[in-house]
Parts: sequence; structure tokens; C-alpha cells
Amino acid sequence: MSTIWTREELLDLIVCWKAAYKAASTGKSYTVQGRTLTRYDLPEIRQQLVYLQGELAALDTGRRGPTIVLARVRR
Repeated sequence: MSTIWTREELLDLIVCWKAAYKAASTGKSYTVQGRTLTRYDLPEIRQQLVYLQGELAALDTGRRGPTIVLARVRR
């Protein structure tokens, strides 16, 4: 998995998505003076955090693509 992010960008995004997760856990939407704000669903936020964590791990390990494992099954 090649990454288009720098380590600092990924860490900043992870902080932002964690804040979004915390905010979304208090309620999905609310209305103030006739204006409604709807937040992301918690599963969507978790999925984004998993993606960002994978990108960070790929950047830290220096992996450039998927790992391919070949196996031979004995009979």
C-alpha cells in the first residue's frame, strides 16, 4: 500500500477523526436556530480511522505494496 500522506498529516487526521468520533458519540444530529447538523455514523468514522492507521503503519514499515504470500499445499 503506497501512501500519499506524510506522517504528520496522518497523525493530524487521526486526531481530527478521533474528535469526530467523540462528538458523534453524543448524538448524530442536532438543530440550532432552524439549521441542522448531521454527523458521520460511528461505523464510518471507525472505518476511516482503520484506513488512516493502515496508512500510518505502511509509512512506518516502508511497505510499498501488498504482501504476497505463496504457499504449497501438500497432499
